[in-house]
Amino acid sequence: MIRKLILSAAALACAGTAGAQALGTQEPADLVKAAQAEGSIMLYSSEDESTQKATLAAFEKKYGIKGSFIRFPTGPLMQRFNTEHDAGKVQADVVSVSSTVPFDKQADRFLALTPQVIPNLGGWPKAQVKANFLNHTMDIVALVYNTELLKPDEVPKTWADLANPKWKGKFLLTDPQVADNYMGWLDAVERSQGTELLKKIATQNYKVTQSGASGVQQVAAGAYLFNAPTFTAFSRPLIAKHAPIAIQYLANPSVISARSIGIAAKAPHPNAARLLVNWLVSEEGVRTYCTYIKTSVFGDPKGAQGCVPFRDGELMRFDVPEERRRAMAKALGVAN
Repeated sequence: MIRKLILSAAALACAGTAGAQALGTQEPADLVKAAQAEGSIMLYSSEDESTQKATLAAFEKKYGIKGSFIRFPTGPLMQRFNTEHDAGKVQADVVSVSSTVPFDKQADRFLALTPQVIPNLGGWPKAQVKANFLNHTMDIVALVYNTELLKPDEVPKTWADLANPKWKGKFLLTDPQVADNYMGWLDAVERSQGTELLKKIATQNYKVTQSGASGVQQVAAGAYLFNAPTFTAFSRPLIAKHAPIAIQYLANPSVISARSIGIAAKAPHPNAARLLVNWLVSEEGVRTYCTYIKTSVFGDPKGAQGCVPFRDGELMRFDVPEERRRAMAKALGVAN
């Protein structure tokens, strides 16, 4: 049964922190020693490259463990992970994607998370800790636009605005089929506005991109007026370099995506993986993370560690049935 879930910022904060202790500060010497003996770590993530680089650089600075990463959208990334797993050649230590589906579908491929495995886990909001993954961050699905081509008051304010004929042939649409969080966005919009809106957008002669990272670059170059749906993390590095782009959060509905993190059950560097996740959910790790990416983190719902306080919105669902996925993609015009 499809169930609409609307949560206010206060409700999210309550749901996220109920029963939780203060953020953890444990750093067991034996875990640090074992991780340092392994010497390296591999992160598979759909997160933007600049954030991954900053995370691994901060981790290396603290522990002397060198990190590498591979970045793809969730679908291709998990296809690679599963192919390597089936071949007995797992490369990933930690997996970070904006979807719970990979962890739910093939739970045995990820390590069970307990306070014995991750000492600081006891301080993370209990509602955000699952059997083999934890929810780390949340972000509102957005639109990025070129500030040299559009003024702020001209930019779409709701998802229904994408159907305005004046945008015909002028914008870039991220294909919702490429990742569960983009499909979660489409599911939330369709449930809010109906299939007719998707059909109207389908007539807009938009161009399609397979990546939010590619989309923002094309908008910055002036090839399109705007790209949607997207996430702010793709835009921040370019904004920092004074690219002519800005973010607009669209309403009706405001759609929230959670990022989930798990440890590969057959990780080549299991102790380094445990140490990285333990650091990410620690007080220091949360505070450090929010210095280089301004986003909301489940362990800091009120922004006490410098993260963005939780905002109102609809928490997207990731378990969209395949038949519904195909029907919505067809209505939107991105599938035959």
